[in-house]
Amino acid sequence: MPENSMKHLPLLALLSLIACRRAPTAPARPTPVVTPAPGGDVPIYQVDATVLTHAGVIAGTVRWNGPPPAVVPTPVGVAGNPDHCGATQIDPTLVVSADGAVANAVLWLSDIGRGAAPDLTPATVDQRECRYEPHVVAVPVGAEVRFGNSDHGLMHNVHAYYGYDDDDNWFNQASPQGLTVTKRVQRAGVARLICDAGHVWMLAYLHAFTHPYFAVTDAMGRYTLRAVPPGRYTLRFWHEGWTRRAMEGTRARFSPPVETSRVVEVSPDGAVTADFSLGPDALVR
Repeated sequence: MPENSMKHLPLLALLSLIACRRAPTAPARPTPVVTPAPGGDVPIYQVDATVLTHAGVIAGTVRWNGPPPAVVPTPVGVAGNPDHCGATQIDPTLVVSADGAVANAVLWLSDIGRGAAPDLTPATVDQRECRYEPHVVAVPVGAEVRFGNSDHGLMHNVHAYYGYDDDDNWFNQASPQGLTVTKRVQRAGVARLICDAGHVWMLAYLHAFTHPYFAVTDAMGRYTLRAVPPGRYTLRFWHEGWTRRAMEGTRARFSPPVETSRVVEVSPDGAVTADFSLGPDALVR
């Protein structure tokens, strides 16, 4: 071998080693993150298809008990970009249809330990017409949430806190029109989303669970939990508070969430109906 070639052997070997170490690999498919469930009812959740052979369904509706509540618009004000957002915005905290269906309630099983695999399809929260759409979203831990801005020429930001106070920050990021902000959910529980860009009425909630047995009621007040293994479970209910209690500057703060639970029994291949109702006194039946 020529002498010049021998001199370059160590360098060539090093470059070959670096190239091997930097060889691209296929991206790994995200997997569910197993963490303690909210409230400590179940320490972990395990994917187990063997318990799904005779799985059942839990379904129901959430309805308003009494005359539909009055819709009170929120003044936008000069700082809220009224040229884009309008003079007022509708309060999103209580959505009741003309026939009494309640949207945006969350139902879930709090004490299920085994069952189907969570669906990690990314969820989308858009900022459209100066509102978060959807107002309430639920996802499994490990899923991505993509925050978009469809308001042409308008700057938003997404400020997310864990829980209901402002002392446990998740993230705070500018959200100009056309930019998608992507976050992977790593923690079970509820997060509160607000906008710090002058749009003080903007509010949304994101619920995260370690399992797939959760649902948000639609515009007709309906929800369904599918592929539930036979057994006895605690079905929990959540709806955000809608009574204005105080103002923090120009931002309204509302009454605490309305929460309750009931025990349901799912028989093999069975279907369980579990309906809930809300009323002006916030009691759940």
